[in-house]
Amino acid sequence: MQGEEAKIVLIIENRQPVQALALSELLAALARDYSKQNRVRTLVVTRVEDGSIWITLMDMTQAASPYAKGAVEAAKGVKAIIDFGKSLARLLNGKKTGQAETEQIQNKSPRRSVEKLLKLSVDANCNVRLRQVEADGSYIDVEVTPPEAAAIQESERTAKGSRALRTSVMSHERLPAGVRAIDIADEFERLQISQQLPVDGALQIILSIIKRSGDVKLLESLAVELEERGYKQLAAAIRNG
Repeated sequence: MQGEEAKIVLIIENRQPVQALALSELLAALARDYSKQNRVRTLVVTRVEDGSIWITLMDMTQAASPYAKGAVEAAKGVKAIIDFGKSLARLLNGKKTGQAETEQIQNKSPRRSVEKLLKLSVDANCNVRLRQVEADGSYIDVEVTPPEAAAIQESERTAKGSRALRTSVMSHERLPAGVRAIDIADEFERLQISQQLPVDGALQIILSIIKRSGDVKLLESLAVELEERGYKQLAAAIRNG
């Protein structure tokens, strides 16, 4: 690949039309994450091709090179787009392999961009490929398929639900057991309605935290509260657990 420039290429292998809103949300997320990672730098679209949708992204200084402030500023733009592309590729690949935790907790991680990329893959039922191209033409590809994207989304919903339930179980430790039981049951029902956490997963979180604390009164109060709300099997499992 001769004569290449540093850039990011999004390849959307769509078999059906892609909603303009979904595509605009992805581009907006990329622009925001790019500015966040690179302060006041601006991400621009320099080329769009059809067939499959190919979108080329570069730093503003690259796209407007005749008007750039000079070689130093242009070099900064090249480095910025390469670093951003690597962050995107690393995070997307990490989510595919289940090893994205370190990248996700970083303040400047492009999490929103990857979330929108996964959403587009699922909603448009298409493979999406992220290509990070170096200035010498070498590149890396990370591709996600709709089943992979859906699995990642489900895993993250479950993880989010787990964190919420853990917080609910562990909070307000000095409150009476009955009050805490109501809070925990409320959070459990909210997570069930939003389908963020399977019942079995919720039960294991509840039991593991409460048992470690040795709070027998809370276990019984929670079993009573859940039973009154119609979760008889879950209440029985808590009592027998």
